[in-house]
Amino acid sequence: MSKNIRAYAVKQDVVDYNAENLVMLQAQLINKDYVGKVMVEKVSKDDGGYAAGKYYIPGVALNFGEHPVEAGHRILTEELEVEDREIKYVSTQSHWNDEKKHWYVLFIFETVDPFTEEEMKNTCEGIDELVYLDLEDATIENSTQGLMDIREAMRNPGKTYI
Repeated sequence: MSKNIRAYAVKQDVVDYNAENLVMLQAQLINKDYVGKVMVEKVSKDDGGYAAGKYYIPGVALNFGEHPVEAGHRILTEELEVEDREIKYVSTQSHWNDEKKHWYVLFIFETVDPFTEEEMKNTCEGIDELVYLDLEDATIENSTQGLMDIREAMRNPGKTYI
């Protein structure tokens, strides 16, 4: 990463995910079942993106001016298309993705209760399935780097992974 690059605020209607040196503000939502497995989305193989065919922690990019808590609730209602419910702030995590040349700042939230079986069947466009995964089973072959970074943050609360 270059020392000469400066971050600055830019209001965009559409995020150019192919841009280099991009700072991404995102909210991620952790939902655990009663034995501690974490709900993940399996992104459709025909999605074409870097996450195609891999497990991913549900999340959204923050809209300009949006509070992270609002984005956390938007994951439920827009991305997962389920009824809104109580969420709680867990932590903030940041990491650099060398492949994409993006700096991620993640606001991590957790739901209070697991999803129902009916909610788990409610997959949205671009998602093949919702499943509860033991994060120890996440590998670079079956999961996004972001999922594995969140797993590391959960193992070591308070540490930022760069």
